[in-house]
Order: sequence, then C-alpha cells, then structure tokens
Amino acid sequence: MKSFASKAATIAALAVVAFLVASCGDFKKSSVVNAPSNGSVDFSMYVSLGNSLTAGYQSGALFESAQEYSFPADIARQAGVADANFKQPLMANPGTGQIMSIKSLVGPVIGEGTATIIPPADAATLMRPYNNLGIPGAVLYDMIDTTNFTAKSTARANPFFSLILRNAAFGNSPVAQALALHPTFMTVWIGANDVLGYATSGGVVGTQGPGSGPTDPTIWAGLYNQMMNALLAGAPNAKFAVANIPDVTSIPFFTTVPDSFPNPVTGKNVGAFIVQRHDASGNLYAGTINAKTDYILLTAIDSLNAGVGVPVAAGGTGRPLPDQFVLDSLEVARTEAAIDAYNTAIAAFASAHSSRVALVDAHALLNDFNMYGYLGQGVDLTSSYITGGFFGLDGVHPTSQGYAYVANAFIKAINSTFGANVPMMSIASVPSSIVLGKTSLQKAPWPNVRYSALQPMLKLLRSASVSY
Repeated sequence: MKSFASKAATIAALAVVAFLVASCGDFKKSSVVNAPSNGSVDFSMYVSLGNSLTAGYQSGALFESAQEYSFPADIARQAGVADANFKQPLMANPGTGQIMSIKSLVGPVIGEGTATIIPPADAATLMRPYNNLGIPGAVLYDMIDTTNFTAKSTARANPFFSLILRNAAFGNSPVAQALALHPTFMTVWIGANDVLGYATSGGVVGTQGPGSGPTDPTIWAGLYNQMMNALLAGAPNAKFAVANIPDVTSIPFFTTVPDSFPNPVTGKNVGAFIVQRHDASGNLYAGTINAKTDYILLTAIDSLNAGVGVPVAAGGTGRPLPDQFVLDSLEVARTEAAIDAYNTAIAAFASAHSSRVALVDAHALLNDFNMYGYLGQGVDLTSSYITGGFFGLDGVHPTSQGYAYVANAFIKAINSTFGANVPMMSIASVPSSIVLGKTSLQKAPWPNVRYSALQPMLKLLRSASVSY
C-alpha cells in the first residue's frame, strides 16, 4: 500500500530555500550605533544561567554561528560589553554536528547531520568560568546540584555539563561558577525543561523518569527560591533579570501537524486522526483526536507517513497513533498546571525583590507572538514551522532572529525596572536562519520530519531524570 504521505508528496512542493544557516553561514555581528545608558545596572561582569534557550541551541544542535546570537550575547552586545568580557563556550561549526537541515524540497524532508562534538577552543586555556552558563538539557535542580558534573554527563548521556562547566575548581555547580565570577548583572531563565521533557514525550517521560510527570510544583518553588536566594546573597550588589516559563504547547513541535487533513487528491477534508488518549480517569483508549484540546507531536510524522493514525478511508492503516506521539487533554492540563505554578513562584520572588530583580514575562510574550507574529524593520516573523522564521527546524528553539526578539524582551524589562536605556536589537540586522519563498502550490498535509533528526534534542530533554 502506498503511504498517505507519498501520495501527498506527488502533488506538493515548497519553494526554494533562499538561505539556510544550518548548512553554512558565518555571520557578521550586528553593531550598536549609539552608546547605551545602563541606568543603575553595571554590566561589567554579566553572567547568564539557564538551559538550551540561554546557550543559543538551534535546530537540534549547539554551534558557534548560532551561539554568537544567543540572547545573552545579544544583551551583552547591546549593553556595550566587549566580546572578551563575555565568554561563551563557542563550539566551532558544526558544533555538535547534529544540525537539522532540509534534505529535499518535496515534502519537505528534514534530516539531521552527523554527530561530531567539537569542544570549545578555549576550554583548556580559559582559567575561569564562562559567562554564558546555559546548559542544554538542564532542569532547575541542575543549577544547584553539586554532583560531579563529569559523572553526570555520563550518567545522563548529556555531554554539556562537562563541556560547559569543565572544572570543579571553578565551582561545583552552575550557581557556584556564576558566583565565582563576582557578577554585577545576571540573567536567569531556567525551568522550562522541568515540564518540556514531559510534554515532548507525549506525557510518557517526566523529570523523574518514565511514568512521572513535570517536576512537582512545591519542590520546584523550593528549588527556585533556594537558587535565587543563593545568587542574591552571593552577589549582593548585582541586579538580575529573570524570565518565566512559556506555554510549551504554543511552539511548532505541538502545532505543526493538523488535527484533521485533506484528501491528497480532492483536497477535501478526510477526517480526524485516530489516536491513543486518556479518558477522565486516566485510562488509555483508542479513539478520535479531540481537535480542541489534543496535540499531535512533530515526532509522529514517521508513523503518519506509514499510515498509523490515518483512517483507512484516507489510505492509512486505521491503527491509532501511540500515546507517545500525542499530548491529550489530560496531559495538556497537567502541563499547564505545572507551568502556571512555576510562574507563580517566579513572579512572587521577583515581586519580593523588585529593587534587584526584573521580571520578563516570556509566557505572555510567546503567546502574543503566536497570535500576532512580528512585523517591523523589514522582517516578517511568525510561529509557523519552517516558513515562520522565528523557530528553527527542531520546532522548539528559536532561530537567531527569534533569539533577538527574546533579547529585546529582556532589554525592555531591564530598561523599565532599572532606569536604563539599553538600545533594542535591530532584528533585521541579525542573519535569518531559514527563509523559504512563499508559494501558491498546495502543500503536503505535514512536512516530512524524520524522527531520527529530532533525537539529539529529545535525548537531552529526556536525560533530565533526577532524584530529589
């Protein structure tokens, strides 16, 4: 039986790739035209703590030409911090070597590179911690965990702990290394992986392994307060900008695959997917997707191409998509409850320390962006997968222009809270990562994203199993 996807591909094609950063591309950095006014903020020792969003991870990999446009690097540049004073663990292209790219325009087909980790060139010679301590795959607990990070890299199958922290003599945790630099200003954006790992697994794997959920909100709040109190006490003269947790279901990883789809020949709607989902009591059953509350994940596409989840009438097998490829209403509710609780804890801490802590509402920022996009300075960004320009090919992490948009949200909060006048990023001056020409041709019901291409990112998110 010919697969549903192959039928669709015979009549669907996207336009040419105008520019693809994942394949090539060294960029000239944007420059600040006017000298910034930093108000009460001293940027002379700026340190950032976080996960992959802080590191500048993009399209399934960490690599230098993306790291140069991490949001902390953008902020440092706009605040007039010299590159030599804001050190990042730059991994020469292709970095981790797992950069996702477009292999074929028909579909299109999204594939992965070859895993080859090239450590930062200054890893052995820089005799202090990095300023950017964003660790892909890290959960909140990792910020204060003093477990040997070389052993943790092995146990968690996550090389970034040892690649970025490098030497326990600099400090035995990210917080300790940050304080060892005697920071005068810090950004802290951590906690998304405490719920994202669960959500991207279709609710199958949480922060304490298979069958668990997001980090318990009470535990999470305690860890957050412990981390932030340690930072404020250890850097008594520093100012901080902290961001809350976005709504993970607003990103392309969850929104790209439609809940229903057209017949590849007639274009008329065929119907809804057949999936495994939970009833109100938490029991799995096979049924039709709830179009209002359920999400089909990007990881489902290989199965969909084989006809799984597709009705027989549409050329599929009629078998339900497994639970791991579906975030159903029960799992969405659990995800959103965790995010709301985390954000309540962040807001409470920021409010209690408002003279030193600026709050960046990343949750509202990305929800608004998902609705309205961004149009300005000759740049048109939306949250659409591939063509939108804000998110990279892994469907989770921003592109360089997306990170510039995030940097501007931090800058706005810094300016408002601390009386600064740090200039905003010119998003148009940041190299775009993926530009596909618009086309009037009928598109395939979903892009052909290989499950293997998403594996490097998913392994990081699911390596976060910790015991409290």
